[in-house]
Amino acid sequence: MREEEMQSMEMLIDDTVGQKILNTAIEIINHEGYENLTIRRVAKESGCSNSAIYQRFGDKNALASAAAAMQAEPFLVIMDEVYSDSVDMYTNMIRIADKVLDKLYLFKQEAVNMQIFYHGRLGINTNPFILRIEEYLKKAVARGEANIVNTRETAFVLLASFLGAVQMIHANGDSDLKKAKKLLEVQLRIMYSGMRMEKGGDSLWDLLRERGVDVDKALERMKGNKDAYRRFLMEFFADPDFDALGEAIETGDAKNAFAYAHGLKGIAANLGLDEVRGSLSALVEILRPGKLDGAQEAYNEVLNACGVVTVLL
Repeated sequence: MREEEMQSMEMLIDDTVGQKILNTAIEIINHEGYENLTIRRVAKESGCSNSAIYQRFGDKNALASAAAAMQAEPFLVIMDEVYSDSVDMYTNMIRIADKVLDKLYLFKQEAVNMQIFYHGRLGINTNPFILRIEEYLKKAVARGEANIVNTRETAFVLLASFLGAVQMIHANGDSDLKKAKKLLEVQLRIMYSGMRMEKGGDSLWDLLRERGVDVDKALERMKGNKDAYRRFLMEFFADPDFDALGEAIETGDAKNAFAYAHGLKGIAANLGLDEVRGSLSALVEILRPGKLDGAQEAYNEVLNACGVVTVLL
């Protein structure tokens, strides 16, 4: 957000009339679209005069932009609250996208479209979201986690891709929040793979070791065949038993959920996937008595542990 825009927004926080005008504009945009937003209508529905609106915003476009900015501001707070230097960039991306989507998915389609319009109007060098994402990317580069030549352009692509995907998913009435998060996770995984630091030779194995995978023990079992090991890893994470496990938990089928989790745990152990195995072990113990209390949360931990590895493959 440009400095003058930020100052304007700060003024409006303590301006009751300005808040009333913005809230009315948001309601109109959310329910009837930008094309139905007029100064006269906002004045009538807010109980404020035309001159009060013109004095604060100038015209319809500026009013709509200010309304979108007010709706966008809490997302910066979410990003700062969720981001942590103690985890890698991919984990941060997933966590931030998850929390932002929780809120953004409550928006009406018109409000989502206005967010696209708002971010498009801001320049790449002044958009506060791009600048914030750039800060995160620079930290990833400093940690040797990513190889990015232009962090600001990459931040722009990340934001634009995220908003574009949300717009498409939101417009699809068949996509619920759970499905939306799955689709965005795939998108982020692909994008993160492109940003990852590329090293020669055994880079994959070094990165897997950094994420708690016992590569050496697994390769020892496979007599050093790295191609076979990588193939087994990819087959494991594509195993339909993961989806079947999630469906069993969702439908309350503790018996089959236990069988799926127990089988996956054994394979994870053979592949040296210690973090995944540990998460599956916790889930197995929850399911062993035939109960499901806490099973969904444990299953989510399993998926998180898997994601840390699959992003590298």
